[in-house]
Amino acid sequence: MTLGLSFSELLELVRKNQITSIVSNSKKVVPGSVFVAIPGFAVDGHRFVPEALASGARFVVVERDLGLTNQVVVPSSRKALAALSHSFYDNPSHKLNLIGVTGTNGKTSTVFMLHHVLGHRTGMFSTVKTIVGTTEIPQDRTTPEVVEIDELLSQMVERGAEYAVMEVSSHSVVLDRVLGLRFKGGVFTNLTQDHLDFHKTMEEYAKAKRAFFLSMSEDSAAAFNSDDPSATFMKGGFKGRVVDFGVRSGEVRAKNIETSPTSISYDLAIGERTWKFQLPIGGDYNVYNSLGVLAILHGLEFDIDEAVEKFASFPGVPGRFEKVDLGQEFAVIVDYAHTPDGLKNVLSSARRQIKERGNLIVVFGCGGDRDRTKRPLMGAEASIWADRIIVTSDNPRTEDPNAIINDIVSGIKDKPYEVEPDRRKAILTALSMAKAGDMVVIAGKGHEDYQDINGVKHHFDDREVAREGLIFLGKNQR
Repeated sequence: MTLGLSFSELLELVRKNQITSIVSNSKKVVPGSVFVAIPGFAVDGHRFVPEALASGARFVVVERDLGLTNQVVVPSSRKALAALSHSFYDNPSHKLNLIGVTGTNGKTSTVFMLHHVLGHRTGMFSTVKTIVGTTEIPQDRTTPEVVEIDELLSQMVERGAEYAVMEVSSHSVVLDRVLGLRFKGGVFTNLTQDHLDFHKTMEEYAKAKRAFFLSMSEDSAAAFNSDDPSATFMKGGFKGRVVDFGVRSGEVRAKNIETSPTSISYDLAIGERTWKFQLPIGGDYNVYNSLGVLAILHGLEFDIDEAVEKFASFPGVPGRFEKVDLGQEFAVIVDYAHTPDGLKNVLSSARRQIKERGNLIVVFGCGGDRDRTKRPLMGAEASIWADRIIVTSDNPRTEDPNAIINDIVSGIKDKPYEVEPDRRKAILTALSMAKAGDMVVIAGKGHEDYQDINGVKHHFDDREVAREGLIFLGKNQR
């Protein structure tokens, strides 16, 4: 006979405010908490049940009978965690308009754009940071755990937020981090190869993205990049209002596009209406990111005149086609591109912008303990678009940096390249070879201010290193 409470009995205690907190980290337990033991990939949370009880946990939620009088045995701890969290925080996602953005590339930029256009009464979850009111919180994962999401959403509601915008990773869908949240809107940016170390196949990766849209209700709206081959699959089974966007097709379209290193303009067409659209940042792919924002706002009946006006003052996104400018005679761009398609987008955009005026020099690596199959593909993309290639280390984590570099180099064809595992030296090398009219792209880490080596995060910011390098080489003009 299994001891303990039933899950419905525990939920009733939560509803009656007889629980002090819901946690899945034993170190966060306080007297009266419910500790939910998650069987993780590296560590099984059931190991920490004794620690949680010693710290005062009132109940423990587990997936197997531990013979405890205060245990609650459930089929899935993750699903139980979501239900308990929503009940404890009184479903804050139901009290504002929550918009989720998913896709391989463009999630962060799209979320930042949405936050800017929707205004100060908007909370934000992104890979770069979380914003609650005027408070900014550093973030270390694309989508937090569900309890953290509910807690922050609750704070956003308390501070008068009307909207919240969130990056929704494929991991978060599979691991039930967004289970039970009510999304009023969704955006699909694109689907290209990434995270196959986790999903194993592109089919499973695509299913994870699609599951986000399948979870949305009939009164929701979602914007889909109709120029992406996966758009039809993503829309399948979605019950809400569909708004397609694109350059080649879509209800929301961009025509007569003009781009430069510092700006984008196009004619925005929605139905019979047309607007002159201006965006004061570069990066050709931001045409699609901005269209995704405009499409979901159209689907949610937001004033497009107001949206277009607000886009004109968009300040950009940290580490996304971010310029490092000390007055040097060549351009330096730092970008988070860490997938084959992401690198292609950044380098092709850079190539179109410098045209034949100069050389395109790229510095990049690949993260360790992640999908190995994308490494030669990134080398191949660098071969297509760059004139000079410097392969270096990214976040090697527990892998040998040289082994990662060898995987990348195997994909480089018919282009000169250099190997420099020391990322600081690699950036300095690229800056030293750059001449007037050239462009240096430092890809892979973007906004990150660390390098993860053997489980230790060392301070490292590509933007800082580039600025220091320009000064050291005497190439700065101010």
